[in-house]
Amino acid sequence: METLARQLEAFRGGMLERADPKLVAVLQRYSDDLIERGAAGAALQVGAQAPDFTLPDRDGRMLALHDVLARGPVVLSFFRGGWCPYCTLALRALARKYRALRMHDTEVLAISPEAGQQRAWTADCSWMPFPVLTDRDNAVARRFGLVIALPPEVQAVYRRLGHDLPAINGVPGWELPMPAGYVIAPDGRIAFARVDPRPHLRMEPAEALAAVAALSQPAE
Repeated sequence: METLARQLEAFRGGMLERADPKLVAVLQRYSDDLIERGAAGAALQVGAQAPDFTLPDRDGRMLALHDVLARGPVVLSFFRGGWCPYCTLALRALARKYRALRMHDTEVLAISPEAGQQRAWTADCSWMPFPVLTDRDNAVARRFGLVIALPPEVQAVYRRLGHDLPAINGVPGWELPMPAGYVIAPDGRIAFARVDPRPHLRMEPAEALAAVAALSQPAE
């Protein structure tokens, strides 16, 4: 089966062919700056204890990480929102591995700062078999060290593309979580982490499945 990385790269290539080069250049400079500043290095990494949290799902039901961990490992997928095609591709790929992950008593939690009707639209997609949680004002993403601020020139590009983040997320700020995938062991320890500020680079579902399977192996 084709990897998620290849799907994302193929989509990116097609998008770059159609996009306004000036807008692409602004986003590329921003991405390069995040890499140069080591933004991903500020995020929690393997071995750290995952912060506990309680967030609402699409029905307003509150889910606590510690309650889900009591039943087995958890895969966390921090995504920017349903407006992001890279996020949609990544979540679809994770949905295709969901049954295999459940065989290891693993739950998947997708987390984004989207609020209101936008969140409901994303969560109601029939291909999303796992809970989608609302992280208002990126409160949980901030505790994981994932939040990045968009400078004015990038805000202008997002507006041109129709992505009014304050309206989408229901808060005045222009912040997003870096795309991140985590596997959390039942004791709350981070067993796997994949964080990158570039939106087209994501955790492979196969990586998450391998990390979950390793957790069930007896210690030597």
